[in-house]
Amino acid sequence: MKGVIPEPGPLRYLALATLLSRVGNGLLMTVSVLYFTRIVGLSIAEVGLGLTVAGLFGLLSAVPLGHLADRRGPRGLFVVLSISVAALSLAYLAVDAFWQFLVVAIVVTVLDRGAGAVRAALIAAVTQGSGRVAARAYLRAITNIGIMAGAAIGALALHFDTRTAYQLMFVVDSVLTSASALFILGIPRVAPQPKTDEGPVWIALRDRGYLAVSALNAGMSLHYAVLDVAIPLWVVEHTEAPRWTVALLLIINTIVVALFQVRSSRGIQDPASAARATRTAGWLLLASMVLFAAASGGGAVVAVALLAVGAFVQVIGELLQSSGSFLLGFDLASDQAQGQYQGVWGTSMSISTMVAPTVLALLPLGLGVPGWIILGVWFALIGVLFVPVVRWAAARKVTQLDPARRGS
Repeated sequence: MKGVIPEPGPLRYLALATLLSRVGNGLLMTVSVLYFTRIVGLSIAEVGLGLTVAGLFGLLSAVPLGHLADRRGPRGLFVVLSISVAALSLAYLAVDAFWQFLVVAIVVTVLDRGAGAVRAALIAAVTQGSGRVAARAYLRAITNIGIMAGAAIGALALHFDTRTAYQLMFVVDSVLTSASALFILGIPRVAPQPKTDEGPVWIALRDRGYLAVSALNAGMSLHYAVLDVAIPLWVVEHTEAPRWTVALLLIINTIVVALFQVRSSRGIQDPASAARATRTAGWLLLASMVLFAAASGGGAVVAVALLAVGAFVQVIGELLQSSGSFLLGFDLASDQAQGQYQGVWGTSMSISTMVAPTVLALLPLGLGVPGWIILGVWFALIGVLFVPVVRWAAARKVTQLDPARRGS
């Protein structure tokens, strides 16, 4: 990849599609909760319950739809799922009761989570080796840029604060998502994996090495929610820092990811280097949790400084952890079932996203400074475990692929 725009080829189409769809995501992230509470009249509890139930149903879709991508080819299936999500999300505009919101949220979430697994399988099909890590890193940077742009546009709807303004954001999101799917058609068709009658169908669910690494990665990924869930309340209720510090920390994270995600992935070439990067990330996350905790003990200037440094240290850890995750999710999977394996990986990440608010409420927000330290130690311990567990998982993969070794 040279410059900002990838060279002509599949990655360019993926980048354009990602940018459009993530602008739409940023729009809805900004306005959706306020639309359902202020305009539709649902309570915060109803919105939270509906999204939680939808998330639980979404856990069931990634592996089956990933498996379908292996059997039918990921490109066409991803286009169908994306357009379906775009069309069905417009049903939110007809919602005026909780049960309607719940039904629409479940259907949209099930298809969207499945589309995520299919998209990862498509990336695996059109990239090779370390190029997959670079591609995922580039697309993650594009994701951040798109969400920032979408949030800025969504702010206009918040300014007008009318039903029409909010509903227009849903329409724009649907249009952008549909357009992003059309860009995917520029990628050459990906042939489905040949069907075989040998062995079990759900091989990803039987791969103990891959499942173990997925579980560790999910545990490490709790850190993604720190800035969104824990920091706002910590800053306001436990430090002397002004409220605008919350926005400052989010800006630091977003800018660093957009500028350095690709660069941080360049030294990660194989599972061993990915595991070492994750181990380093664990120590950096421990250091950042300590800095966040220490911010409660000083005045405004000291608190802002400690929080800002903590956010910077955390995002460096985030860059290393995410880059390692990109490689491990692809490299430890069977190339004959990437869709199925990416479904497992995506499901583990979804579980992490669901439990993170509870963990953060119990530890840093519930226990204060000791909770931050416990959370940091958790990240460091998982990082240390990554090296032997990844070594074991990689060895199991080699054994499974080599009949001579499997029989020895």
